[in-house]
Amino acid sequence: MGKKILIIDDEIHILELLKLNLEIYGYEVFTLDTGKEAMSLIEEINPDIILLDLMLPGMNGINICKRIRNNSSLNKIRILIISAKSEEIDKIVCLEIGADDYITKPFSLREIVARINAFSRRIETDLSTIYSDSSLDKENYMYYKDLKIDLIKNIIYKNNIPLNLTIREFKLFIFLFKNKGKVISREKIFESVWNYENDNQTRSLDVHIRKLRQKLGDESNSYIETIRGIGYKIPDNI
Repeated sequence: MGKKILIIDDEIHILELLKLNLEIYGYEVFTLDTGKEAMSLIEEINPDIILLDLMLPGMNGINICKRIRNNSSLNKIRILIISAKSEEIDKIVCLEIGADDYITKPFSLREIVARINAFSRRIETDLSTIYSDSSLDKENYMYYKDLKIDLIKNIIYKNNIPLNLTIREFKLFIFLFKNKGKVISREKIFESVWNYENDNQTRSLDVHIRKLRQKLGDESNSYIETIRGIGYKIPDNI
């Protein structure tokens, strides 16, 4: 059986359409038409990908997304927002709270399938590409300033306290870290960390850098420097 997908939407015809088509591609699909029971079902089936509407009875999509991202055992789930809300501020809010992507209704079925297939490929490759630099394979731990990076459990500790990073945030930091001292362009980050074209890339990168800095307690941008007009770098000096 393929990867597990949970679709949460109060429009029954959308649930039926997406379930039918995604099962053709070999995915194991679960559906739910209310937010009320969402968290208990998510904890029970632990899906790989969630397609999440924002306006739901019981509990809205924003709160569901927040609860997933605040749960260390669930925060590796890929979340694709599917919503009739098309304003930029709605997309920004969803990216801020940890959604991986955002598609507006009415949507193209072909685009939905393409995004999900891209998610599925990245689930397979995300962790393996983290270690593509042989220098990262020599030790189980790396250290930087007051950070300890566990390459086995994929956890970053700050002063021995684990940080609740999403897999994207972890991969972003590791990619910058293995290029420590080098200025990495935004385009190179998109290519290496995002792995596919996405209209939300620029905004998504800004959001992920900001969230990563917040979790690192990087108030002075001393862990991750912004190189105006180019990209970012992690300083080589300890």
